[in-house]
Amino acid sequence: MKWSEVRELYPNQFVKFQILEFHEDESIKYVDDVAIIKAIKDAREAMKEFAKCKSSQLVYSTNHEEVRIEKIKHIGIRRSIK
Repeated sequence: MKWSEVRELYPNQFVKFQILEFHEDESIKYVDDVAIIKAIKDAREAMKEFAKCKSSQLVYSTNHEEVRIEKIKHIGIRRSIK
């Protein structure tokens, strides 16, 4: 299902979904196609569901026109422990 369809079906609420298709550029992943798992009306419940998300699942508000995920590079600090 396209994000525009999700926004029409579930206006002004959170949805939990599985990412089916996406495209990306250097720093942003754009989600194109999703499979809805559940609609969530309460922000507190949305946070609980977000904590339970598995790989390629996301909780996102339908107030947003598109699903954009910023990629963050993790820079680790190494040190010697003696």
